[in-house]
Amino acid sequence: MKRSEIFAFFLLLLLSSCSAGIPKNNLYEEYMYIQRTKDFSKTSINEEIQRDILLVMKNHKVPYGAVIVADARDGRILAVEEHSERGYDKGEFINKPVSAASIFKIITLGAAIGSGVFNAKDKIKYYDSPYSELNKYMDKRKSKSYGVTTTVENAIALSNNSAFAEIALKLDKKKLYEYSEKFFFTNSSLSGIKTGYIEKPKDSTELIQLCSGLKFSYMSPFQALLIAMTIANDGELKVPYINMSDSKKSITAIKKIVANGLLEAMSSTTILGTSKKQFSNNIEIAKHTYAKTGSLYGYSPDGYYNWFMGIYDGKKSRYAVVVLTVNDPKWSVKANYLAYKSIEFIRKHEEN
Repeated sequence: MKRSEIFAFFLLLLLSSCSAGIPKNNLYEEYMYIQRTKDFSKTSINEEIQRDILLVMKNHKVPYGAVIVADARDGRILAVEEHSERGYDKGEFINKPVSAASIFKIITLGAAIGSGVFNAKDKIKYYDSPYSELNKYMDKRKSKSYGVTTTVENAIALSNNSAFAEIALKLDKKKLYEYSEKFFFTNSSLSGIKTGYIEKPKDSTELIQLCSGLKFSYMSPFQALLIAMTIANDGELKVPYINMSDSKKSITAIKKIVANGLLEAMSSTTILGTSKKQFSNNIEIAKHTYAKTGSLYGYSPDGYYNWFMGIYDGKKSRYAVVVLTVNDPKWSVKANYLAYKSIEFIRKHEEN
């Protein structure tokens, strides 16, 4: 084949791919399309939110960051963006299961609420540091005649590992696995989203580490979005989309009583918990944001993972906000800050 023919062939291939338009019913492919073409026509993207989120990540020189904002009531993706000072390609990690860290506490609590074992206001007695890695927790639990008491709501707000060890020990493992699947830890795919997985524990120590989010659970930012949207919409997931022509699908994932119980438990994180510092700038935003955070050293990409999975109860709708940052030893920006700024942008560009 002559050089001119080869050139013509690839030109035709390029033109045909461009003329094909935005993909349909595949969120990951739709995301890659808008990143490749910068064409937001016929999409749900709020370009002002998208622009401002990317600018914040660039200004803070985040080694890797992903931010997703969606309307949980109708499934519209309002913004989805990544930035990497390390030079990672767009799309490399946003759909890849990585360490879920303490976000998995939400699945543990969902199983506990669904089983009637705990609710947000219940008290828990625990027997080690709140931030213990739980390697010796079972021994300490046996040897100590006293413990520290907290509430489930405070345990979520402050991400108390030892309190969640106690929740884990009162759970039926079958119920935990059931709720893991309800929250899309199925190692499969949904509308182009790769769903994560858990490694089933071999003993009590591994069980409490799983339930506390220390080990054995993996999800992508896109899957975290599915979880947040499910909780935000009373247990019914409006399958997220970018292409306005996508099929509009709903999945009843959990019961409304479980979703509402989780919302109640997540209500203090921005007021007295792990996101308090960043959200103290605006108490109105803090009071209307329900969240869970997580931090853990992870791999591929390597670094300090910082998660924010939250729900903002706005005047016009209810929004899911997911942020993952991966930082070097010298942190550039926390997920909490990017989440707070994202909610400011929702209020400015979507709610007004």
